Formats: sequence, structure tokens, C-alpha cells
Amino acid sequence: MTYGLTRLLRSEDDWSDLLCFLAELDPEPLRAALRLGSGTITVRREVRVRADTGAPTGRVDLVILLDGVERALMEMKLGAGAHGEQFAAYDAWAEAKGISAADRYLVGPNADPIPDGPATWSRRLTLAGLLGGWDTSSDDLARPLAARALEQLVVLEAEATGPADRASIALSDALRLRRLARLTQAAAPSGTEFNVRQRSQMGAPNICAWRETGDGYVVAEIQRLKPRRGTDSPFEIRIMVQTPEATSAANGALADRRREWLARTSFVQHAGTGVQALVTDPDHDGFKKKSGKGHPDYYGYEGGGHGSSVVLRKAVDLNEMVSVFSAVLNYLATYPKQ
Repeated sequence: MTYGLTRLLRSEDDWSDLLCFLAELDPEPLRAALRLGSGTITVRREVRVRADTGAPTGRVDLVILLDGVERALMEMKLGAGAHGEQFAAYDAWAEAKGISAADRYLVGPNADPIPDGPATWSRRLTLAGLLGGWDTSSDDLARPLAARALEQLVVLEAEATGPADRASIALSDALRLRRLARLTQAAAPSGTEFNVRQRSQMGAPNICAWRETGDGYVVAEIQRLKPRRGTDSPFEIRIMVQTPEATSAANGALADRRREWLARTSFVQHAGTGVQALVTDPDHDGFKKKSGKGHPDYYGYEGGGHGSSVVLRKAVDLNEMVSVFSAVLNYLATYPKQ
């Protein structure tokens, strides 16, 4: 991947900026994609929208105007999930402007489902398809720029499915985990819930799922072991318990009671040899050996679950990660009854 473009196109906002810039250089591919008639096309970024006083507000990624009149909206979702609150604001504003649901576009890198995306928004357009529209552009800057960006998008897609240690930026991880969530959620045991946000509290790509139990909740989470280091660390799954009180003391006491079940070795034994080959140090119990931040014995969060760590081998690919996380979700269903 071209290093400079890797640095420039690291987030959804960056890709939205690129589309805006391409449309400024040559608006005709965007006109064709949106099926707009003749007239002057203008693209605005990060537009604050509100239907009327007291209505919810939001910032839509792209608003497309034809002869100064708002005609279409685009919201880019390359790695993150959608949030219902933002779309309620967008819909109210679009209806006030007379923009039909067919002209409100939820754009992903491809046609994969976007978690919690509004069913009424169009998924007709993809980022890859939009960029491809500039293949025959008459603008000598837009044409090669779109081509190089499309090449980078193809590489990101490959990184999202290939060995995890070859990912170059967090956006690759976000694409990987979005696909992992879709594939594992489809086959998860009944009663498994997924967090649609797909981000940790610090903003790193993250998938979290849980089940209710007689003790509270049992939780599975997957993200990079050290997300602040970008893509340099392996992926880690945490198997945790959480009480209704959600305090470190209460969670730790419950983890003490369920320690044998929480142990990495217990999960690996239940999952079998196929999963064992994908886990680092499968004979380790997965609990803390040195006291640090948080609970002295268990991995977890203040106000969240506590339990064990299952570190995956650095080079696991998406299919292998799906196998392990699916096994974890099935293991959650074996949590001891009261």
C-alpha cells in the first residue's frame, strides 16, 4: 500500500473528504451515481442538521446539492456501526427538505450489512463503486487519485480477511471485526446479545457479546491486546462475568466462585484441538500473574466484567478468528446454572 495514502486515508472522515474533493474536481461521476439531472453539483461535509427548534441534531457526512437545493445525503460507515439517534435527526431534517428515503445513502466499503443501520436508507452505493466512477473522469488529477484510492481500499479489504499481523491501520481491524460480528452473530446460541457500537470506550475496534445468567451476565469481548499500539499486538478475547452491581469487588467475588469455568484452559478443553492450535499458551489459565491496574487477579474493567484472557496467535486470519469467537459464544452458553 502506498505509505502516503495510508497516512491520509485512515478513517471514515478521511474517505468522506476524498469523495468531496473528487466531486469538486469532476462532479460528473457523482451525478451519474446519484442519478441527478443537469445543474451545478455542490458537496458539503459534516453538515449540522436539525429539522426545527427542539428537534435532535446531528452532523451528516455528505450533503449533495443541485443548483443550491439539497438533493441527497450520504453517511459513510466503513468500520463503525450505525447509531439510531443520529439517523433520527438526519431523517427529520431530510423530510423537512423533501429528500426521499431513496436519496439517503448509507455507504459501506462493500455490500456487507452495517450493524444497526436504518432499513429505510439506500444501500445501493458502495465506496468501491463510487471511486470506480472516476475511472473515465476527464480530470487528470481525479482519475489517478481515485484509482490509487481504490487500490488502497482493495488492500484494506484483503487486510481485513488475511493474517491479523499484516494489518496496517486500525480501519483494517474495524472492517475485520465488523465482518466477524456478522458471521458469528448469525450462528450464536439463542440469548446472545451483541453491542452494536463495535468500539471500546477508548474508541478502538471492539466486539462485545453477552448472555444473562442467574448471577448477572457472562461476557465475551475481542479486540487488540494493546489497542494503543495500533495493529502491532495480537488479538485478545476476554471471557468475563459481571454482576448487576458491576463493581470490581462484586465482579471479583463472582469470578472467584466461577474461576474454574473462567479459566482459559477450561475454554480450550471445551472448544477442542482446532481452537487450541489458534490460541497462544493454551495450557495457561489466562488469569493475571502480576498485579497492576484494576483487579489483582482478573482482567476486566471497573464497571464491567472480570475474568480471563485468551490471546490469539498473531497470524490468525478472519476465518480462524470466527472459529475461535464462535467457540467462545458457544462456551458462554455452558455457564454453570445456579
